[in-house]
Amino acid sequence: MRYPESLLKLARALSRLPGIGPKTAQKLALFLAFHKEVAEELKEGLAALRDLGVCRVCGNLAEGELCPICQDEGRDRALLAVVETVADLYALERSGEFSGVYHVLGGALNPLEGVGPKDLNLESLWPRLQEVREVILATSMTVEGEATALFLAEELKKRGVKATRLAYGLPVGGSLEYVDEVTLGRALEGRKPL
Repeated sequence: MRYPESLLKLARALSRLPGIGPKTAQKLALFLAFHKEVAEELKEGLAALRDLGVCRVCGNLAEGELCPICQDEGRDRALLAVVETVADLYALERSGEFSGVYHVLGGALNPLEGVGPKDLNLESLWPRLQEVREVILATSMTVEGEATALFLAEELKKRGVKATRLAYGLPVGGSLEYVDEVTLGRALEGRKPL
C-alpha cells in the first residue's frame, strides 16, 4: 500500500526522535492523521520550542535569559549540583530533595569520541564557584561520567571548593540477586549506620 506523501514525511521526521523506529513512527503518524486535536496540540507545542533557549547562568532550558531555577530566590546558591544533561537536572528535581542550583555540562568527557574539557560547559562554571560552599558531582555512573567527576574533583580541589559525589546504591524495590557486582560492592563500601 502506498501512503500519502504527507504521512510519509511525518513518519520520517518522527523516526529521527530517540527511541522511535520506523514502525513506531508510522503508527504515530497514522494516529495523528486520525486525531487532529492531538496533532494541533503537538503543532502548538513544537512552535513554542522556537522561544526556548538556554539559561545564560546554568545551561538549563529557559524561555528567557534565566531558567525558572536560576530565577528562584529561594534556592540555596551555595549548593551547586553539576549534571551532564538537562534530563539529569530534571531527574534530580523530581526527587524533591535538592534545593540548590545546577550547572549543566552538556555532556561528559570521552577521549575516544574526542570530547575533552573544552567541549563541555566549563568556562561559565568557574566564576560561579565564588559563592559556592559545596559542589555535588551528579554525573552518571558510566566510565565517561566517572572520568568527568574525577576531572572536576581535581579542578575543584585546586580552587579550594568542597566536592562531593552522589552516593552509589541499590534501587528501591530491587532484589539483591539482580544487582550487578560493581553496584553491590559500592553499596557495601558506602554503607552508613542506622
